[in-house]
Amino acid sequence: MPRSRILDVKLLGKIARKLDKKELRKINVMVSKKASKLGISPEAALVLLAKELDIGTATYQKKLEPNKQAEIRDSLPAIFTEQVKEKTGKKPPTYKTEVRLSRRTQLKAIIEYTIQDQELKDRCQDLLFASSKFDRPINQATLVLEDRIRKKIQPTQRLVGVDLVNYAFKGDLTRTILKVSDDPYEQDGFANILRGMMLAFRNPTHHYIINTFTRQDALKVCGFIDVLLKVVDNSRKIR
Repeated sequence: MPRSRILDVKLLGKIARKLDKKELRKINVMVSKKASKLGISPEAALVLLAKELDIGTATYQKKLEPNKQAEIRDSLPAIFTEQVKEKTGKKPPTYKTEVRLSRRTQLKAIIEYTIQDQELKDRCQDLLFASSKFDRPINQATLVLEDRIRKKIQPTQRLVGVDLVNYAFKGDLTRTILKVSDDPYEQDGFANILRGMMLAFRNPTHHYIINTFTRQDALKVCGFIDVLLKVVDNSRKIR
């Protein structure tokens, strides 16, 4: 008979105290049910349950295998959709002691799911938790993008914004420094996206105060920049 999997006792203890449970066995049962319901490993279910209770999991999460970290990330919508369930009249998850998800917990899950680049997350997460002034996370996100391009090409002259993009990315594959695709149309398309990002978001938030951006706007821009950062990171320096 196979031995039962041993979960992190420290994290189990924190959950037990938060739910005012004296027996870790009961927490193990909750974790097992969540793992079964979502079709994920007990380790990933443990992290999700902790996140629902606004308990930090970073240290434990970093020790997990990549596939379990992916399970956590892919299952995060199960946390931030609880608000939708309540609005539609369906009951939120209940574990004898009911877990009520705070707005901050839901937002934290959304940010973690939307933004995977660690530097981008470090720069923007606290600003996305604010109650206003959402031009600031957009300013920081575009700064990270600009800096990432600069570090990739290491230009010998001072270049910023559109000038930096024009220097690094060209549709002409014989002249570009960073190559995204062997297809010149795809290469040019990505270069145009980067130029547009600098013109439409980097420049305005760098030079002006803009109070019209909402949190949702900022999250969407940060999420798209997360995608752009991956493309920049995966591009090849050919000159």
